Amino acid sequence: MEKIMRICKGYIIGLIGFGILTLAGALLMKVTPFPEEWGFPFIVAAMTLCSLFVSMYLSSYFQKAGLLIGLASSALLLVLILLIVSACFVSFLNLSMLRLSYLVPVGGGLIGGIWGANMKK
Repeated sequence: MEKIMRICKGYIIGLIGFGILTLAGALLMKVTPFPEEWGFPFIVAAMTLCSLFVSMYLSSYFQKAGLLIGLASSALLLVLILLIVSACFVSFLNLSMLRLSYLVPVGGGLIGGIWGANMKK
């Protein structure tokens, strides 16, 4: 039960962090003269930071298989974010939502998983 609570806590913190970073980016683009074309790269960067955190958080708890935990946790976080966005703005998940640039957050999750597994408790 403790493992499940730790996993849920990591994902909740990651999703809240993604929401805060997205809100900060939207406000930054609204108030400052940043071009709107930077919106998607900012979202990918926010996903990468959150994937890095979640995978580091989870792999530091398990202390093994950092690469696998990083891959699984970042892929699951990416799917959760896409499902939440599609539930809010679109009636169903569309395969055209998947882009090659979403491999960057997965790579961040891999790095976070390796980094977290090598951290000492």
